[in-house]
Amino acid sequence: MVGTVNKRFVLVLFLATLLLSAIAVTPVRSANKVRIAVNIPLTGPIAAWSGQYPNGLILGIEDACRKKSIDPKIFAVDTQDNAGKPSQAVSILKKHEINGFDVYITVTTGAANAISGQVDRMGKPHFIASFDPFITQPAPTRMRIMANSKIEAPLLVKYAIEKKARKVYILALNFAYAEEQFGKIVQPALEKAGIKYVRERYNLEERNFKTIATKIKDEAPDLIILSGYSFHLQPMLRDLRVYGLVNAGKVVTSMDLVDLIDAGVSPDELQNVIFTCPLFDVPGKIANASDWRRRYEQRFKVKPSYVPAYAYDTGALIVNAYAKSGKVDVASLMAAIPFDGVSGKIALDSDRDIISTLTLAKIDKIGRVVEVK
Repeated sequence: MVGTVNKRFVLVLFLATLLLSAIAVTPVRSANKVRIAVNIPLTGPIAAWSGQYPNGLILGIEDACRKKSIDPKIFAVDTQDNAGKPSQAVSILKKHEINGFDVYITVTTGAANAISGQVDRMGKPHFIASFDPFITQPAPTRMRIMANSKIEAPLLVKYAIEKKARKVYILALNFAYAEEQFGKIVQPALEKAGIKYVRERYNLEERNFKTIATKIKDEAPDLIILSGYSFHLQPMLRDLRVYGLVNAGKVVTSMDLVDLIDAGVSPDELQNVIFTCPLFDVPGKIANASDWRRRYEQRFKVKPSYVPAYAYDTGALIVNAYAKSGKVDVASLMAAIPFDGVSGKIALDSDRDIISTLTLAKIDKIGRVVEVK
């Protein structure tokens, strides 16, 4: 009898030891916790564009939780600065992978190109905030809620055709997204329409466009397309004006011109320029955008660009998916759309990419954004 009791005791002790060992090596996680990992430039030159993204994301999560009566503590956001360096983005992903995540967010092209393949293999939803037109296509887990080149390019082509341009000069950043936007979308469409074009590339660090401005003058195009970050567009326009090239409707630029408006650049510097513009930045176009801007500025002490607006809608989608299904994966995220966000109606196409929330606009003489119809 004693031997039998001892054997039972040893068996119970053995099973308890196994259980404790399993607990020691298995990460402890709340069943309801949704971990969101963000890999983003918060320092370096590109941070001028991406720096407000985390604020918008967090505000979107908080507001959606309030509307759905969900504890916001369920959503844990781990934001890491890659400083715009792809190698640093790879190191950050490794850290995020060790800590674990349910949703991944990568901001900007360089970082996305460096790590997307690795994130694809993990099978988790991956929101990519970059301009690359086709970046969501390679994997069924990739998603995008951000204005981008895919929805911008058709507006540029349409404008060139409506202006009856015979020759277009394209000045675009030497980045992967611009190569795809112009090489695969804009240029073929111009050729199909019988419009000739010249394309000039420049590097990220470029701030002096005087030499290029003389080339453009010599080419005498009917339309000039400028593409780049806001810190490129401002000196571009300055140098083009020296040669009298910024005439009414003759220059069309990328959506980054909006950042110059938010930065308080004089309306005089932005006159006679057409630009692709998020609906968020057109007064009265989105019902709740004005109130959202006010709340955002009160909290973060900075005027919001369209970037945190799209981040806000991304955060809201994550919460909405959780509220509807109790989990966050690609299927639950897709099931939670469409919905009305601060950047417009949030709907995704068959590639899980945002459907156009852009328009064409200009700046009036007192600095207001006016839609061009």
